[in-house]
Amino acid sequence: MGEMYKRITILVVLLTALMTVSVVSAAGNNANNGNNGNNGKGTKTADDETGRIVENLDESWMFYKGAEGKGDNFSSVEFDDRNWEAVNLPHTWNAEDGADGGGDYYMGDGWYRKQLDIPHTYEGKELFLKFGAANKEAEVFVNGESVGTHVGGYTAFTVDITDAVNVGEENTIAVKVNNEVRDSIPQSGDFTFYGGIYRSVDLIVTDPTHIDVEDDGANGVYVSIPNDPSIEKKAEVSLKVPVKVSEEDLNRTSNAVEVRAKIKDADGKTRARTELKVDGKKLKSADITGNLAEFTGDMKVNKPRLWNGKEDPYLYTVEVTVTRKGQVIDKVTDEIGFRYFSVDPDEGFFLNGESYPLRGVDIHQDREGYGNAIPEEVREEDFEIIEEIGANTLRVAHYPHSEYVFDKADEMGLVVYTEIPFVNEMTTTENFADNTEQQLTEMIKQYYNHPSIVTWGVHNELGYRDYIPTESENLTEEEQYEIVTDLVKRLAKKAKELDPNRLVAQAIIQSRIDPNFDWGSDIAKNGGVDEVDKFIDISSMNLYYGWYSPKEATPALDDFLTNLGEKYPDAVLGISEYGAGGNPYQHAIVDEDFEWNGMEDTRGDWHPEEYQNFYHEKNYAIIEKHPELWATHVWNLFDFGSDGRDEGDNPGINDKGLVSYDRQLKKDSFYFYKAQWNQENPFVYITSRRYTERPDSITPVKVYSNQDEVTLTVNGVDYGVGEKQQNGVFVWEDVDLQQDDNVVVASAVTEDGKEVTDTVTEWTVAQ
Repeated sequence: MGEMYKRITILVVLLTALMTVSVVSAAGNNANNGNNGNNGKGTKTADDETGRIVENLDESWMFYKGAEGKGDNFSSVEFDDRNWEAVNLPHTWNAEDGADGGGDYYMGDGWYRKQLDIPHTYEGKELFLKFGAANKEAEVFVNGESVGTHVGGYTAFTVDITDAVNVGEENTIAVKVNNEVRDSIPQSGDFTFYGGIYRSVDLIVTDPTHIDVEDDGANGVYVSIPNDPSIEKKAEVSLKVPVKVSEEDLNRTSNAVEVRAKIKDADGKTRARTELKVDGKKLKSADITGNLAEFTGDMKVNKPRLWNGKEDPYLYTVEVTVTRKGQVIDKVTDEIGFRYFSVDPDEGFFLNGESYPLRGVDIHQDREGYGNAIPEEVREEDFEIIEEIGANTLRVAHYPHSEYVFDKADEMGLVVYTEIPFVNEMTTTENFADNTEQQLTEMIKQYYNHPSIVTWGVHNELGYRDYIPTESENLTEEEQYEIVTDLVKRLAKKAKELDPNRLVAQAIIQSRIDPNFDWGSDIAKNGGVDEVDKFIDISSMNLYYGWYSPKEATPALDDFLTNLGEKYPDAVLGISEYGAGGNPYQHAIVDEDFEWNGMEDTRGDWHPEEYQNFYHEKNYAIIEKHPELWATHVWNLFDFGSDGRDEGDNPGINDKGLVSYDRQLKKDSFYFYKAQWNQENPFVYITSRRYTERPDSITPVKVYSNQDEVTLTVNGVDYGVGEKQQNGVFVWEDVDLQQDDNVVVASAVTEDGKEVTDTVTEWTVAQ
């Protein structure tokens, strides 16, 4: 096969935006654009700089868990909600029962009500409610009138309430939310579908002429440049901005309304500016259907400083301003970054022309005590932990996370794989297919401008049991496969239409490796017969050698990856998940005699921490032998809620996290990866520290460290330099413990002569 078919290299140059719209109030406060905002401190007057008002509405809601009873009308102005629960957003009704086991958490309706004052100063303005997310379906009412419905629990949506509110009065906002499994994604998944309005809600007040705020929940500014590394010398920036234009402005005889854009560097210096036009014409001369005009324009930035991953995540600012007769009537400001990347089936991932192996973690968005309704100030701790472990990539699973997550990834230089919640299975209805495409559209448009994102994931583990299990008795496996292939192809095509500069990815479960590689390899054949044209750019895999299989199966991962690369030489391969459960309060000596029987044991109550360590050590050593892997992601950084699970003596929790569900305990394996990825902060860490009662006085000791040599002393006895099992892992096989009062000290000397130590004093020997 020719080199052009053997090698896939896709250069992507993106100028991207952190979707936090900087809207400054007249009082000088920054208002957040829709996700966990300013705790209700919204401005009441439009600022001369921005022309719009963004008022956070997170405070003072009334909540009821349950459906309307006979004769009830929860959306009406007259309904008495004084007996309902007072809550603030973000909020979920499954914070407690969503991760306590039994698979019986509440799924159904939840209702929210709020009184909203609309002052006389809003007369003549247009008003919108923007929801960061509500899971899974939401219908919004204003003064008893339904003003919009959204299906999809993980992306933002905006509803126009202009005609439904009464200016100068209090208005009743009611929202009906439902988290039941219905005919939309996800149909199933190994995670809890927490219900509620679990991200922030903002009131947006605009001039009748404004940058479109209803554009699939996005901020209305899309920035891109050509797919070419020439940006290092000159970046050619293209902007697209849909603007809703009032009838009065459309009918003016002069060009009163103008749309302009500029790019500023981090020091505030303007690097480029332009006037945006409609089909190259001023507004008065343009041919516009309806009242929505798409303004476009180009700018050039000479020798931009590149967004270069963790080394230098440099961000610029794009400002788009709408004026009428020179007065600002609307403005959106985004932080942006320049970069290009490529992938190669033999050499992996490249950032800005340089090899940049991606090694990192998967994350879910929930946390103990919060469910998925986590304020930004709490979520910040997640990124402190990510920074400590030293990962350079995130896979945000299995759905788009909040704007805050992508903003942090941009700021920290983390390369991101995000995906829609098309998990495991589908139905054959047209509604299901349409909504799946709609959720993909919303994800891409809302996060289009983030430099951190390099790929759009269109599914995870499709066909885990059956592709279409609800109708499987009426469909052969071949018929199911044909239906799901058509939908995945449709999604990939849509992703490329919306964003030709990023890659389309899939996460394949091991049992469906070959069938799903038909979608991601030019030479794959469906059943060995029918050619399937490639439409997936990247195929990452969920592989659990040594977890859902016996301990002895772990080395087979090496042969599997080698053979797969030979079978599909043009496919870009990665590992989207690998991991093992670990209860930090269960322990065992894991050596060559330790038995682990795969599925039988993984579903049981015994998940010793030391086996999790063994699993990651062995799997990562194999991964390091395969530079062709474009990215590898550990499943998972944090334990997370999966209410149907009951294993590891932790019902309702998937315990494959490297960190506990409450973020208060870092398991041993966390420090294994810190030793691999974090070279900035010298440390030593004694593993099995919670294995406080040892069965024998002679015991092995293992230490994780990012230093070249580690020494060990126990009760004053010097055991010398540990044997280096692999990078970051030091072992001493036969260490003598006394009955109690043991003092175990590991130490290392850094390059600059400083000593780092770790001490354990809790170990005893069983009587």
